[in-house]
Amino acid sequence: MKWRCAFLLTLLFPELPLDPFNGDLPMGWHHLLGTDTLGRDGLLRLLSSSARSFGFAAAVALGSLTLGLLLALWGDHLRAARSALRSVPPLLGLIPMAAVLGGFGWVPLGIFLASFGALQLEPALRARLDPFRRSPAWAMHQVLGASRAHQMKTWAPWAFEEAMPLFPSAWVAVVWAEATLRLLGLGPGPQHDSLGLLLNEELPRLATDATALGLGALLLVLALAWSSARAPAERI
Repeated sequence: MKWRCAFLLTLLFPELPLDPFNGDLPMGWHHLLGTDTLGRDGLLRLLSSSARSFGFAAAVALGSLTLGLLLALWGDHLRAARSALRSVPPLLGLIPMAAVLGGFGWVPLGIFLASFGALQLEPALRARLDPFRRSPAWAMHQVLGASRAHQMKTWAPWAFEEAMPLFPSAWVAVVWAEATLRLLGLGPGPQHDSLGLLLNEELPRLATDATALGLGALLLVLALAWSSARAPAERI
């Protein structure tokens, strides 16, 4: 988890400078993956756009876990409605919404992904936490008249420790959702780079004028898919 959370710092990094007069340069010593159409170094762009997407995924995954914990611990109302919403895969719900709204910005996309992720995480979190919620230790706070805020402060560290094994799968789900929406042209605009935007620009070129940057992006996605398939954590 720690290495994924380290990518949060990349959300503060500036965008790479543009140099359109040096766009689409081939591979060379100065540009190991060439340059893109706007003159950005291919290797630097691959690293920075991926890191930015991974940082966004870490932020949203943490939000999903927080909301999921709140639902698992205290969300006893509207459980039937949440169960019905869980039957809709997140992307199948997000794509029509994004199409109607003309695409998502970063903040709305993060909020929607965190909300959908929390719904998907709730059953697994409830299964982990319910045995303790039914124990005398949990009820003791109610007997002593502790407030909900005091309960949250007391048990939050333990609850997050129980939830952490689900973080990798939540993180991967956000990475794929962001990349898919940007591939469809329904994600955030081009003013903020990301792995999804890079794939949106480069993958269609692979069949005709494949670039080293596009091949590098494809290899990164395949490596991420392979590592995700081998991860033992629960999927969302």
